[in-house]
Amino acid sequence: MSEKKDGILRRAYRPLEFLLMLNILVVFVIVLMEVTSRYIFHVSLPWVTEVSQTLLVWTTFIGAAVALLLKEHMVINIIFNKISSLGMRKAIELIDDLIILAFVVPGLLGGCKLVERTWNMTTTTLQIPAGIMYLAFPLGCALMLPVLLRDILSIFSRE
Repeated sequence: MSEKKDGILRRAYRPLEFLLMLNILVVFVIVLMEVTSRYIFHVSLPWVTEVSQTLLVWTTFIGAAVALLLKEHMVINIIFNKISSLGMRKAIELIDDLIILAFVVPGLLGGCKLVERTWNMTTTTLQIPAGIMYLAFPLGCALMLPVLLRDILSIFSRE
């Protein structure tokens, strides 16, 4: 796939990188507040656990999509690097992407069903829809789809 199309996808996902950094910063600050509050003032902030858990779940699934885009997922490529045949390398890359796709599509569909079932439930402390936390999974899967399509198309467009 052309550098231009890859650049468009990277620019489109750039706000997600900012969101991920912001999530980690907020989790750090509110956990630090909780530790300070609990051990210095002997008062616990009941909402911190729920907010930090939700932000970490969102960070995980949105971060997975960004990592896929930037090709930063862990890879064990000892055998792959020893393959000299371009056709075999492309076949392995295609199989790899199809395996991820086989996880992402059912994850998107099942995740949407889970969000639908949990949206009317409320969280214990914040009293917000429980589906907000679960929404991170299908959204992360949906964000992985264009990246996977880019990668699959690039396999066929390379010489």
